[in-house]
Amino acid sequence: MKGLTKRQQEVLSFIEEYIDAHNFSPSYREIMKNFGFSSIASVSKHINTLKRKGVLTNEKQCSRSITPTENSSSSKKSFEIELPYIGYISAENPIEMFPQTQTLAVPEFLVHNPEETYVLRARGNSLNEEMISDGDLIIIETRTDALDGETIIANTTHHQTLIKQYHPEGNYVRLASQSPQTPPLIIRYEDISVQAILISVLRLYS
Repeated sequence: MKGLTKRQQEVLSFIEEYIDAHNFSPSYREIMKNFGFSSIASVSKHINTLKRKGVLTNEKQCSRSITPTENSSSSKKSFEIELPYIGYISAENPIEMFPQTQTLAVPEFLVHNPEETYVLRARGNSLNEEMISDGDLIIIETRTDALDGETIIANTTHHQTLIKQYHPEGNYVRLASQSPQTPPLIIRYEDISVQAILISVLRLYS
């Protein structure tokens, strides 16, 4: 959730899940035990921070009265999903992986197969013909089969990375660009390897 650290989100999620299971909130001691905090004071510090950020309330001022507010993740978790954010992509070049995988929250309605879906960031202007700009976030679903008209991420036998619309035509595949000025590529079926399907492109404006 925006504005929360990873640990704060974990504490909030634990409280929400505990309330779902027991119909009352966990005690400070139960929170301390779950996270291995050194003292009740550490729990109190997290609770006070979450209250200050507007995602918890504690009107009765006792440990089992802490309640998520409408601004908490419980009211938003059905709208976002965390996906692995793994690296950079550009035309012609292999995907450049991050040294350590990160995560990004994206709209849940875009994702049909979370276990096989991840995020890449476009680097440079090599994908402009596909209406993908430098810095765009690309949501990808790992699949080795594609349907006619889907946009694929594929490797060729020359180790090129392509993002094109996929149109199988007998022993050949026609790879069309989003730009009508760019002629399609015609490649033998055995010379291309589908790696994933492009699900969506997210553009950040700053």
